[in-house]
Amino acid sequence: MLISKKSRRKSAMFDSQFRDGRGVDFPLRQYMRCREEITGGLIHVILLAAFILTLFYFGRTINHLFEVHGADKPAVFRWGSLAAIGLFALTILRRLVLKVAELRRIRAEMAQLKSELRAGRD
Repeated sequence: MLISKKSRRKSAMFDSQFRDGRGVDFPLRQYMRCREEITGGLIHVILLAAFILTLFYFGRTINHLFEVHGADKPAVFRWGSLAAIGLFALTILRRLVLKVAELRRIRAEMAQLKSELRAGRD
């Protein structure tokens, strides 16, 4: 592919940060990408944990409302709403567990890239 319409030089002749590992600083670029991914992932984990905590308190509030104001309502409404909140919290908990596993995998990749960087410097 030509760099521009008027250029006779091919873009394959030049190093690019978007190539897939042929560049000189590829481990460093990948390490930096992993750091960015870890940062975003940690924020995601914190938000998911806060959401689960919020759902827990919401469930307690719903339960309290049924105890105080729903004495004449059938118990099916109370347990059904609590079950729905619990099911939703479990799906968010599943996302949280998968995100933590992904962050562990990225952390292992970062350790490997760091060792490659150290080996490259020596």
